[in-house]
Amino acid sequence: MNNILTDNQIDLINKNGEVIFATSNINNQPRAIIVIPSRVEASRMILSNVQMQSTINNLKNNNKCFINAFIKDIEMEIKIEGIATIYEDGELFNEIKTYEETNNLPADLKVNSIIVVDYQNISISQE
Repeated sequence: MNNILTDNQIDLINKNGEVIFATSNINNQPRAIIVIPSRVEASRMILSNVQMQSTINNLKNNNKCFINAFIKDIEMEIKIEGIATIYEDGELFNEIKTYEETNNLPADLKVNSIIVVDYQNISISQE
């Protein structure tokens, strides 16, 4: 079972920009949204919660999640099963919040929390 991304895979995800982030609610109904990761690391991904009410509620009841990054140019799919932790304060939260609100978000939007996804299993498919 692989739970580490290579530097090349991290670069591909960053260049792609968007990933699909999937959770499920208390009744196991899936929810998938498109997000731009705040940070992609070898063993975890950090997402900023700006307007993710349903997704946050899902993660509070079930912290298992799934991330899918499809790299169209090379027809590669990176599938990540993970465990999410929500942070509403702390050093990492403040660092990500400051960066996103200064560099990426319009002035009227704020980071409410961050989601840190620790990778449990990664699979790569390439056609």
